[in-house]
Amino acid sequence: MRVLNLAADVQVKAISEYAPEDAALLCGVGRLVCAWTMLEQSLEKKIAMMRQAMGDVRTVGTRNRPSMAKLMTELRTMVTMRDRRNATALNEISAIERDMQRVDRFRSLIVGGFQEPAPGGFTCRDPRNQQVHVSLEQLDAETTALEQMAQRLLDV
Repeated sequence: MRVLNLAADVQVKAISEYAPEDAALLCGVGRLVCAWTMLEQSLEKKIAMMRQAMGDVRTVGTRNRPSMAKLMTELRTMVTMRDRRNATALNEISAIERDMQRVDRFRSLIVGGFQEPAPGGFTCRDPRNQQVHVSLEQLDAETTALEQMAQRLLDV
């Protein structure tokens, strides 16, 4: 009986081995991750500002960092208390939340499914294990959308 040594057959490429032309890809993925974090921070700042304006000085998530869904729920609740008859802000929050969910699915695809660089972008595996090509332009557009969402949240 022959035993296969699969570990010897599998080759893993180290980050340092990526070609210089892949630097834009690595930078783009990093920008996407940073933009998501900045969106979370913008949401936390908005809630803290609203709490302070309402006389509550607690910090957001003192023990565990709350999820985006919990932060959005808190924001929606506070806006409802502030503007009981004005649904414009709630409509904007709903629009931001829809956009955020779309970008979060994209972010999860990139972070959880990244496979390898490909011409014009890179390939990923989606949750159904299908190969998906993501262009650098698509990556940049989603990062820009995240940055705009952060500003929209502060404007609510």
